[in-house]
Amino acid sequence: MIGPAIPRCTLRGCSRDMSLTRKGIFKLRSKSSISRDQATRWEKNFDSLINDAKGVQLFTDFARKHHAAENIEFWLAVNEFKKKKLQGDRLTEATRRIYRTFICNQSEKQININDIIRKDIIRKIDQPSVSIFNEAQEQIYILMKTDIYPRFLRDESFLCLTAENS
Repeated sequence: MIGPAIPRCTLRGCSRDMSLTRKGIFKLRSKSSISRDQATRWEKNFDSLINDAKGVQLFTDFARKHHAAENIEFWLAVNEFKKKKLQGDRLTEATRRIYRTFICNQSEKQININDIIRKDIIRKIDQPSVSIFNEAQEQIYILMKTDIYPRFLRDESFLCLTAENS
């Protein structure tokens, strides 16, 4: 017995991007697979999404399409920066790299943080600590959670992942 037919997501564009296998696993163009349980966790909890490699990949792809990828890229860069526990010149160099990439006014990937936080980072940049970007990272986290994440959840590609769970 082959088993019951698996309904295809009827949302426009779903068949082009992903399909449901017999085991309830979604296959992406990149050959990654996402289970319904994963998609359901991401739907219920933003932290589950951004702390899962496949979730970050989908969220970043979505943000890139909506001209907001700099936010998740900054958030990830700061996480990596903190994990390295750099000191001295290496800390200063890494701080300046993140500053040039995401904070300075001439950056192509400039994030949207308030001026007080931006000026505080500039003031501390010559003698940075590992926590120099904490406030900016928190502000970007809130922006992603309250703006980009809700749009991601309403996107057709994500709805295809959760369509079978309702």
